[in-house]
Amino acid sequence: MSDQGETIQNEIHEKVCELAGRLGNDASSLSATDIIPETGLLDSASIIELVVWLESQFSIRLAHDEITVENLGSLESMKSFVLLKQGQTAAAASS
Repeated sequence: MSDQGETIQNEIHEKVCELAGRLGNDASSLSATDIIPETGLLDSASIIELVVWLESQFSIRLAHDEITVENLGSLESMKSFVLLKQGQTAAAASS
């Protein structure tokens, strides 16, 4: 994993731990490939807060049809999706 990817994934993990902690759950042992909605660590409001945070933290915009388990279900998929979206933003800015 690239340093940037590792940093992004660590930031996302910290945010998931924070959100889970507010609900009385411990997400510290969450693996990169665990499907977060299936773990029960976050409720629907926390998942929405996580999506809003992703947009703000990483300066990306998500379309409604991009908010899927495939894109945002795990730490690893979120990291990959953020990197993809940031690449699209950089490409659009340079053209």
